[in-house]
Amino acid sequence: MYSYCTFDSCDFSEALLHEAKFCFCTFVNCNLSLLKLDGCRFQEVQFTECKIVGTEFFKCEKQFFSVTFKNCSLQYCNFSDLDMSKTAFTGSKLRENYFTNTLLKSACFDDVDLSGTLFHNCDFTQADFSRANHYSIDPQANKIKKAKFSFPEVVGLLNGFEITIVKDEG
Repeated sequence: MYSYCTFDSCDFSEALLHEAKFCFCTFVNCNLSLLKLDGCRFQEVQFTECKIVGTEFFKCEKQFFSVTFKNCSLQYCNFSDLDMSKTAFTGSKLRENYFTNTLLKSACFDDVDLSGTLFHNCDFTQADFSRANHYSIDPQANKIKKAKFSFPEVVGLLNGFEITIVKDEG
């Protein structure tokens, strides 16, 4: 078990972290790509300026899962079936990630690039996308009640409707 530890500039790529427990830890400028996380616990863990590629977070221990991301690059990660309510992804690039059956109530996506990220059957109640960009969220396949969006990015909610939006020049 690792408690109140800071990992700075560590390369954990392809590490086997089966049933490892990280509580109140910080990862700074680390490579956390292709981790094996079966039964791993991330409780109150912060990732700052980390590279995280192909990591299957859904295999983590779900009961205590609580993380934040700041200025991270996340690609091809799977966050399905997790409770990530109130999670902050501040300033991060979340490209081509998967969120299915994920609770993201009151999550914060400030200055987040969500290019190619898939959201299905997620709960975004009161989530903040007002400063996020490049998202495509199907409002029929996700719960978005009281979530915040800004123009012009909010048109990403219309992508699944196969409609054409034109600018009124008059």
